[in-house]
Amino acid sequence: MQTPPHVALPGPTKDAAIGDIESALNSLLRSLKQTKLHEYLLTKAGVDVDRAGTALLYVLYTEGTCLRVTDLAEQLQIEAPAVTRKAQQLEHLGLVSRAPDPNDGRATLLQLTARGRRAINRILAVRRDWLTTLLADWPEASRVECARILCLLTNNINQSLRDLDA
Repeated sequence: MQTPPHVALPGPTKDAAIGDIESALNSLLRSLKQTKLHEYLLTKAGVDVDRAGTALLYVLYTEGTCLRVTDLAEQLQIEAPAVTRKAQQLEHLGLVSRAPDPNDGRATLLQLTARGRRAINRILAVRRDWLTTLLADWPEASRVECARILCLLTNNINQSLRDLDA
């Protein structure tokens, strides 16, 4: 028999809230990684890019500038050759462009093209619409509190990861 998520387990997970958070995060991550969700959002956005391409476009978008392949690889937590292959695909689609790094002739800088910026903007708009629909029945105060807590959790996780790198 499985222990309900709200029941405190013996041992290191005595705090029931921590168990609930852990369970909810696992479920959330599995749900957000669903291929059908990714395909739904991209179809609604009218963009034909795989998940890795979307991630690369998103990083370039949020950074708002050109990035070296090695910097993109670090942010995406993947190897540089994988970023290079994905960048070549996106360049072929006209979504990114590359230029030599003026500070290092051996390095390449990647940036969004106007077409790439439009594509990621459409993806983000569709994702926001989807989230708006999901949370439509939530009171405004609950949405604000959820955003606050998620931002706090994300910041704590990112700080912990930076500490692990140090």
